[in-house]
Amino acid sequence: MSSKLDSLELDFRPLVEELVRRTEEITKRKWGISDGRRTMKQQADIYAQGRTKPGKVVSNAKPGQSAHNFGYAVDLWPLTKNQKNFDWSANRSLFDQMGKIAVSLGLTWGGNFKSILDLPHVEHPKWKTHQAKWKAGEIQIV
Repeated sequence: MSSKLDSLELDFRPLVEELVRRTEEITKRKWGISDGRRTMKQQADIYAQGRTKPGKVVSNAKPGQSAHNFGYAVDLWPLTKNQKNFDWSANRSLFDQMGKIAVSLGLTWGGNFKSILDLPHVEHPKWKTHQAKWKAGEIQIV
């Protein structure tokens, strides 16, 4: 988890660590980060999935429209019993518990999104401030 955690903005990391700690305590499962910060190219590839590339649509966010691009989002998954892989078929109730904790920490949970259900996704609302700075040319995001 550390390399994905290291990709996040410094003020977001402790919130993610606390979220994982509390979620593991409540669910009695280990959790990991499948996605942290994404480059604009990575976001373009994810956006293309189900549109111009095979697979189902997993994101409505184009490059620059995702909190992942600014280091203010993670996708969290429970791990399998051997703790070596993500449990891609995890029960919705696990994500509901994680999402409730995320919201209590002031974060936005993808399970509450209106446009696309994104159960593992958690973001800091502050990301939109960074997006505005990027659009204004005040910061660079690759």
